[in-house]
This record gives sequence, C-alpha cells and structure tokens, in this order.
Amino acid sequence: MLRPAVPFAVIAALSACAPAPAVEGAVSPAVTSAAYPKLAPLDTLLAAVPPAPASDPAAPVEARAALLRSRAEALRAAPQG
Repeated sequence: MLRPAVPFAVIAALSACAPAPAVEGAVSPAVTSAAYPKLAPLDTLLAAVPPAPASDPAAPVEARAALLRSRAEALRAAPQG
C-alpha cells in the first residue's frame, strides 16, 4: 500500500523546489491606466439573445440515456458464460 505513494510524495517534494513565476510586471502600465469600457444598455444586449429552441434539446439525449440504461440492465441480467 505504501509503495505507490512514495513516487507521488517524491514528485510533490520536487515540485515544491521549483521557482515561482514572476508576477510583478506581468501587466503593462497601459492596461492599468486604460479607461473602463463603456457599458451597453441592457435592452440592446437582451435583443441580441437568440430565441429559445422550439423543442426541448435535452429530450433526445434523455431518450438515448434511457435506451442505454435498458441495454445495460439487459446485459447485467444475461447469463454469464
């Protein structure tokens, strides 16, 4: 039981020795001093949303899942040979 844990412990210990990436200076000053983007009106955003589908898109997936479950149950009930 202990043997598989040893390589993982060694890998974890070695990864702790890796230098951390430099975070300071990763964002340019132009980004930090840029103006905030303009907000769009909610009505304009909602008008761009496509209409809901006419049929339930989950129905074919649920039907397929039910078929697969019944096939799996039939395979479990089949005699082992």
